[in-house]
Amino acid sequence: MALLDRIKFDGNPELLVWKYPKENIVLGSQLIVNESQEAIFFKDGQALDLFGPGSTTLHTNNIPLLQKLINLPFGGETPFAAEIFFVNKVTKLNYKWGTQSPIPVQDPKYNVLISIGAYGQYGLKVIDSRAFVTQLVGTMPVWDSSKVADYFKGLVLTKVKDSIAKYVVRKAISIVELSAYLDELSSFATDAIREEFNRFGIELLNFFVTSINIPDEETQKIQQGQFQRLQMDQLGDERYQRMRSLDVLETAAGNPGATGTLMAGGLGLGMGVTMMNQAAGLAQGPGQVPPQPSTPPQGPAGGPAGGLPCPKCGMALPPGAKFCTQCGFQFPAVAKCPHCGADTPAGAKFCASCGKPLGPSKCPACGADVPAGAKFCASCGKPIGA
Repeated sequence: MALLDRIKFDGNPELLVWKYPKENIVLGSQLIVNESQEAIFFKDGQALDLFGPGSTTLHTNNIPLLQKLINLPFGGETPFAAEIFFVNKVTKLNYKWGTQSPIPVQDPKYNVLISIGAYGQYGLKVIDSRAFVTQLVGTMPVWDSSKVADYFKGLVLTKVKDSIAKYVVRKAISIVELSAYLDELSSFATDAIREEFNRFGIELLNFFVTSINIPDEETQKIQQGQFQRLQMDQLGDERYQRMRSLDVLETAAGNPGATGTLMAGGLGLGMGVTMMNQAAGLAQGPGQVPPQPSTPPQGPAGGPAGGLPCPKCGMALPPGAKFCTQCGFQFPAVAKCPHCGADTPAGAKFCASCGKPLGPSKCPACGADVPAGAKFCASCGKPIGA
């Protein structure tokens, strides 16, 4: 008489799947399945009879699928070959997830790319033992919860990144505001991830995003965007652009090389005049029309005429001032073109209006230097340009 077995699993609760080590099963053996467990019989790679919690004496009547496959004789204690897998269906809620490296997400509010870290946890429960064993476990003799976390790590992080990007766009919020929406974001991510787990016979019970971490250097990007947005809201788009243009001019004024380049190209004065007019309008506030002269009024010393405000601080200046008495702003020097009379930057080699040279020229007859604007050569007396 064969010795009948008690087939049972009382092992580590972290194990989700455990394979009974013997494959020669004897009819009449007692199969004991604990609560939150299921036992599946496999033969030739096929998942056959399944048993829930309780004690069952194995015989041909209660293993119909296996009996049909191998045609066991009725009665007796006939041994047969089969594999028995125990599946732990207990709920586990402490699966952890987190980003090992920052994930880039486009901030929809400030239009900057922010690299963030995200962390949380989720809970799982096996609901379809056949699908779980056949699609994930295969022939592995044991399968613990850590393997589930490793297997789904890539899926979870991909779905989390996608969910965060879609959520902030849908809600029209900045990345830095996400901490106030973690509950909604968690539910949003749960819906995106649940279907993937269901395919493998697993139920996603909950999914939590517990924290969103933003490095300091990434926060500075947001703060800069917030400051620019505040300026635009307060000044309006047009006045904001004027202010930014004035900043560019001020930076160039502080860089002698850049300023010299502008002046040599005949651009300095035109840009300066435009910026002074824009700055005057900025200082006066919306609704007021700043003076728009074609060329800035000049005093006797080449500075602005009296009453013209400083383009940097708005201070009214005395006639002939070359520097602002309030902030020290220096006005560009100007000279008259001898050919057309247009104002030109001091030191420029060509007139920005007529394009003629501003320095001394050569007499075509004798080659002597001739002052700009002269009509006859002082050396030979012949007409210039004849």
